[in-house]
Order: sequence, then C-alpha cells, then structure tokens
Amino acid sequence: MTKPLIQDFHSIPAGRKHYRSARRPGRRVPYLAMATVCSVLALGGCASTGSGTATPNATTTKAGAESQAPAQTRQSDGELREAALKALKTNDYVTAATCWSFLHDRHKDNAEIAVQYSSALRHIGSYDQAATVMQRIQLLHKNNPAVLGEYGKVLVASGRVDQGVSMLKAAFGQSPKDWRLPSAIGVAYDQMGRYGEARGEYEKALALAPGEPSVLTNMGLSYALEGDLDKAEDVLRKAVANPNAGASARQNLAVVLGLQGHFEEARRLARADLPPNIAENNISYLKSMLSQPALWEKMKTLDGNGGAPQASAGSPSS
Repeated sequence: MTKPLIQDFHSIPAGRKHYRSARRPGRRVPYLAMATVCSVLALGGCASTGSGTATPNATTTKAGAESQAPAQTRQSDGELREAALKALKTNDYVTAATCWSFLHDRHKDNAEIAVQYSSALRHIGSYDQAATVMQRIQLLHKNNPAVLGEYGKVLVASGRVDQGVSMLKAAFGQSPKDWRLPSAIGVAYDQMGRYGEARGEYEKALALAPGEPSVLTNMGLSYALEGDLDKAEDVLRKAVANPNAGASARQNLAVVLGLQGHFEEARRLARADLPPNIAENNISYLKSMLSQPALWEKMKTLDGNGGAPQASAGSPSS
C-alpha cells in the first residue's frame, strides 16, 4: 500500500521543526517519528490497488493504458464509466485512471470526467498529470466547485500547499455545505504544521457532517502528528465506533496504539483489514522503533535533509 494515513492526500513530508520528546508512557512522540511511521507503514489510506500490484507512476499508467487500448476503445462511454466506478469500489485506482483517461480523451471539456480522472491520477501519485488535466479544465469551468476542489487537492498533494488552500477555499465559497472541502483544507494545514487551524477546519466539516468518520480520522491524525497521542486515540476511537468507518480509521488507530506500546490491541485492529504477515510486520516495526532510544535522537538530525529512517527488510514497502 502506498497511501498516507490522512484521508485523500499523500504523505505529510517529514522534516518539519515540530519535535517532541521520545515516546514512552506519558510522553509525546516526535513529529518526525510520526510522519515516518505514516509514510513507511501506510496502514491507512485509500489507494491500494485492488490487484495488489505496486502503484505505478504516470509513465507506467500511460503504458498500461496503451497496452489495453484495442479493448478499451471498443467500449461505450457507459461501459467505461461502469468499469471505472467498479474499480473505485475496490480502491483499484490504476484501472479507474485507465478508464477515465479514455473517457477524458473522448470528452475533453467535460468537467465531471476531468475531476474523476484527476482524482484517480492523484491517488496513484501522478500529480503532474493530474495538475495538467485540472489546469485546463479549470480555465473552462472557473466557478465549478468540484473542479476548484479537485484542483486544490492536486496542488496540496504536489506540494503547492498555499495555492491549494486558496483553491479549496474558493470551492467552499461556491459550495458551503460540502463538508469534504474544509476537511481537505484541514489536511493542508496539517501539512504546514498549523495543527490548531487544521482542527478548526475539521470542526467546520463535522458541523456539516456530524460524526463523519473520515473527518474524525483526519482530526485524530492531526493530534498524532502534533504529538498528542492520548487525544489522537480518543478521536480515532470515535471514528472507529462509527458503523460507516472504513479500514483507514482502524489502521490509523492501530498505529497510534502501537506507538503507545499497546501492541495487542494494535495487532487485533491491524489484522482486521490486513493479511496476517503484513499486520505482524507493521507491529514489529513499531516495536523496533520504540525499543531503539538512539533512533529518536538520530531522527531529530534529519530535519531539512529530506531523509528518514527506512523500514527493515521485513517491513512493508512504501
């Protein structure tokens, strides 16, 4: 799996200057440590491919689409749309991107298709390609909130966070009842380390969609990234208690519990959605982090260097 723990966006980069003391009972985990766990374990998130294959970049996606072209080009618009939506139900964003790409080629100016295509590209990490799609369609549909919202998410995911926030706020101005937009703004603020503002946005989203588990998940992870694991656990438990909660809420709670040393409950939650060997590897990785005090100090020196400790050979690949 390659998606981040926070809903709808890719990994929050390590290396910000928000450190806490090493996590032990009653103490806080460093920001960089939590960000590293998010990017290496990637337990939660919503973009694992249904086939279980590695997530490709834009080049491999394009090559895959070309190899399927003879069959795909014979499909009607309805068949392509049905196949894309079916793929989304299993988080198979590679197949979805391929189907939407053919539809986009046929209907270049269609805003809904462009948004769907960009979203699938964003979920597999093809940010530049997604940005190209949205830049063009936004010129044609300047005040379309779905276009503005997706473009904002692409900009945030590709590191242009300030621009993305502006776009998301513009979208929210056009569609003030869409709870997904303040939630996305909150994610962007979390990327900037502006945790209080992020949680203010999550509160706006929850006012529009009370108890929404994806928003609660984002809020819980905001607390975790800031270093308050106790509060993160409380909020994530609320998310998990919602019958509509998905795997990401459970797996994010498993990470937070593991970082607090509650390995048995973390293992149970991890196994609810992951193959046993992957779940065990994740728990082992968390244990190894917590059992190496020197690692916490070493992690502090990585600020600004773009590096982060890597998982051992037995850990899940990112």
